[in-house]
Amino acid sequence: MRRVTLFLKGSPKNGNQVVAVYGTLSDLLSVASSKLGIKATSVYNGKGGRIDDIALIRDDDRRFLN
Repeated sequence: MRRVTLFLKGSPKNGNQVVAVYGTLSDLLSVASSKLGIKATSVYNGKGGRIDDIALIRDDDRRFLN
C-alpha cells in the first residue's frame, strides 16, 4: 500500500491529510474530497504540474489538490 500526504493547493500548512493510494485517480479525488471537506478536482505535484495518472504518485509523496 502506498500513502500520500495531501494539501490544499496554495496552503501547504493547512488542510493536510495522509491517505492510502489505491484504485484510480478518481478514487483518490473522492477520498480526498471526503477527508478534507472539499470538492477535489485535480492533483498537482510541488512544482505545479498536474498529475493525470495514479501511477505517478509514489509512496510518501506530497501532493496538492484544488
